[in-house]
Order: sequence, then structure tokens, then C-alpha cells
Amino acid sequence: MKLKLLLIPALVIPIAVGVIPFFIGVAFSFTDWNLTVPGIHFIGVQNYISLFQDPSFWEAFLVTLEFTGLAVGIELLLGSFVAFLLSREVKGQKFFRSVIIIPLTVAPVLTALMWKLMLAPNGGVINYFLGLGNVALLSNPATALISLAMIDVYINMPFVALIVLAGIQSLPAEPYEAAQVDGASSWFVFKNLTLPMLKPIIILVLVFRLILGLKTFDIIYATTRGGPAALTTNLHLWSYINSFQYAAIGYSMAGTVILFIMVFLFSMFLIKWWNKSVSYMGAAR
Repeated sequence: MKLKLLLIPALVIPIAVGVIPFFIGVAFSFTDWNLTVPGIHFIGVQNYISLFQDPSFWEAFLVTLEFTGLAVGIELLLGSFVAFLLSREVKGQKFFRSVIIIPLTVAPVLTALMWKLMLAPNGGVINYFLGLGNVALLSNPATALISLAMIDVYINMPFVALIVLAGIQSLPAEPYEAAQVDGASSWFVFKNLTLPMLKPIIILVLVFRLILGLKTFDIIYATTRGGPAALTTNLHLWSYINSFQYAAIGYSMAGTVILFIMVFLFSMFLIKWWNKSVSYMGAAR
């Protein structure tokens, strides 16, 4: 009985700070709640109808997909490559494994502000080394989103590398020994042994990064605040702007619900993919 009582906080706290606020937000998405207008009235799906007719919403929707696809794609490729490098027995291996986690130890907002200084058109070290002069990478419509994606890659690529590295180190040695006896090439071993066995790990990393990437807020707000001309405004920031600049709480809640549905659908698809890959690996063994 005492053990059950100890489990109560583990159940109550997530419900109090997660589940209940979520359903309250969903309820408000069906109202006309605006901080500048007294009273809250139920208006059904009108917010959602207005949402799908709002060009700014669709722009934010596309920015969310573009930013997430670009950042997460680079993180998976670069993080996996770094993981393979760190898995090799080389001099200074422990040092490099320690150094790579540094971006994970700093708050994302502080890292974003640091990169904002480095990408500054006047005196920024990135511009200096690339010879870009006074080009404002975070204010230029052609480079703003890419620059934000690179900041996200710097922050989260170590997470991908460490998880994939752990996966590599957990792979069984027997298939590699058999491939070595058969004289298989390195590419054959990677394509037919390493990659298939790492597939569940890679999908799992993709789930975590996709969820966090779709709802990125801190680094965008700290650097561009959605500019220039809303070209870096994703759905999370769009909802924030509608809530705290335009005071349209009900309308912004509708946008947040759409964001949740996006995250949920992507997550369910990847989890089903992960389950299939794990089942396949179990059958292969």
C-alpha cells in the first residue's frame, strides 16, 4: 500500500501539468476568447475554418516542415557519420567523445544567442572566416531558415551521434566475424549488416528529433523572432504571436491543436515503422 502511495505523484504531476492543460487548450480552441474583448463564447469550428483560410497559417505550416526536414535530415546524416568515426579505436577517442557533448550542456537559448553574435553582419566570426562581409545571414530571406537549421544541427547533432554510437557498440560481433571470414568488403558489411541492424536505433532517434523539431521555439525566438517577413515563423511561434501580440487566445489554440495533430501523426507513423523493424530483427535472429 505504501508503494502505491509513492506512485501517486508520478501519476498526478503529469496529469496536472500535461493532460489537463491540453484538454483545456482544446476546449478554448472552440471559443472566441480574445484578451481585448470581454467574455468567452463557444463558436464551434469557426477558428479552424478561419485557420485554413489564413495564408499566414499555411506559411507557418510550410516553414515548420521545411525547417524540421532540413535540420533533422542533416542531424541524422552528420550525427551517424560522427558516430561511426567515434566508434573506431583511434588516439584521443575519449577526448573527442567528451568534447562532442558540450553543445548539449548549454541551454539552447544561450547557444542561439551565441550563434546570433557569430552570424552578425558586423564583426561576426562566421562572416569573417567565410569572407561574406556585411551579409546578414539571419536577416537575409535566402539564408535565414538555413542558418537556423544549422544552429539546430549544432545543438542536437551530438544527441544523434551519441545514441547511434551506443547502437553501434551494442551490435553483435558474430555477423562481422562471419563476414570477415567470407572476405566481404567494407561497403557490403555496412550496407547489409550495420545499417539494417541500426535501423531501429535510427528510427528511434528520428522520432525524438522530429517531435522536438516540429515544435521548435526557443532558438527561433532568440535569433530571428520569425523574421524576416515571417519567413522563419513556424507553427509554434505563430501560435505564440497570435496569443501574446494579437491576444487571440482561442484562435492560437486552434493552431496549437493542429501542431499537436502533426506531431502525433508523424510519431505514430514512425513508431509503427520502428515496431516493424524491431519485429524483423527479432525474426532474423
